[in-house]
Amino acid sequence: MRLPPGPPFAALQTVRYALAPYDFYRGLARRYGDVFTVPTLLGPLVVAAHPDGVRAIFTAEASDVARWATDAASPLVGENALMVTHGEPHRRARKLLMPPFNGARMRAYGDIMLDAARREASRWPGGAFTLLDSTLAISLDVVMRAVFGVTDADRLPRLERAIFAARHALAPSIMLFKVLRRRFGGVGPWARFVGARDRLDALVYQEIAERRARGAGDDILSLMIDARYDDGGRMTDQEIRDQLVMLVFTAHETTGVALCWGLYWLARYPAARARLEAELASLGEAPSPDALAAAPYLDAVCQETLRLHPVIPEVIRLLLQPLTIQGFAIPAGTAVAACTTAVHERPEIYPDPHAFRPERFLERTFTPFEHLPFGGGSRRCIGAAFGLYQMKMVLGALVADHRVELARPGPVAPALRNLTMGPKDGVVVRASRRRAAG
Repeated sequence: MRLPPGPPFAALQTVRYALAPYDFYRGLARRYGDVFTVPTLLGPLVVAAHPDGVRAIFTAEASDVARWATDAASPLVGENALMVTHGEPHRRARKLLMPPFNGARMRAYGDIMLDAARREASRWPGGAFTLLDSTLAISLDVVMRAVFGVTDADRLPRLERAIFAARHALAPSIMLFKVLRRRFGGVGPWARFVGARDRLDALVYQEIAERRARGAGDDILSLMIDARYDDGGRMTDQEIRDQLVMLVFTAHETTGVALCWGLYWLARYPAARARLEAELASLGEAPSPDALAAAPYLDAVCQETLRLHPVIPEVIRLLLQPLTIQGFAIPAGTAVAACTTAVHERPEIYPDPHAFRPERFLERTFTPFEHLPFGGGSRRCIGAAFGLYQMKMVLGALVADHRVELARPGPVAPALRNLTMGPKDGVVVRASRRRAAG
């Protein structure tokens, strides 16, 4: 079997990727074409930059693929989290976690999302501020109320501070380079991360114990506690902890970053913003969550934002069985990736691919192999619908009531954070009220 061509020197490619993942994949796709191999410190990674290659990866049998490089995330999310498990443990956990993310349950969170957006916007200063800090705060507020069910004035800020501390302590360096996971006498990035993680764990286990003691509510933590496996068994505290932490960091980080990018693009493209403002005005003074969820141009704005800035540049799987990708027979044991970045920028699919044109999502329907911001196949992100729904609620509330303008000229560069690709400077903006908040 012959792997597709690609660049040499694994260490060099890892550094290049860490510095600029979007540019990294763009350059390789231009040089090597639709399928190429990237040498990594963990072995070769075969990358598909065309929908046909993505289709091959996403339609593989669930038993034939597994998560790759789970060790990068497991120090934070644990060994039971859905994102790091495979086989029967993954199937059982996924089946158990699906109900909290269905349509009916999400609609119950719509008002929480609208309230979080309006509460944060009411604190916006008269001058310039960093937009990413604000959108992450909104997303965290939603996580606290919808996922944890925490509203207590004392416990809420303690848990929020612990989540922020753990997020900031999870540096890309210790995710990418296992050799840096040393305490070095209690100093350095790994020691800081372990301390922050342990403080967060203590609060999470306290929430689990208190929820078990007082009974269930409508939040996702309560649903986890009440859930039953097929054999009637319940999740252990450790399993709940791992799934909760996974949800907190994937839902909080990814949605907060996506919201920031959405407001950034609307500020750069006034015509798109005006069209969205008109659509939102047509829904009335205080549109319901159902009305916002059904608004076509709002949905297109969210989809175009996720196309231009997929928070995860690639979706990686480890082959447990051989797989053919566009004529290349890839052996078992090789990692393969559906390259979100490269596919989302193909001009034959998305004309003028670097422009913000939400209309393209009204003009045609894209296949799951052409538009894949949440991955695909048997391991597609379980919180995809929740994240998209939250984007609609928050952008709908903020754009209807406020005008956000960029405080600095020029484009904002993306940069690798810990789990996501976010704006390098956090997007510095000014905001003004358009109308009284509903």
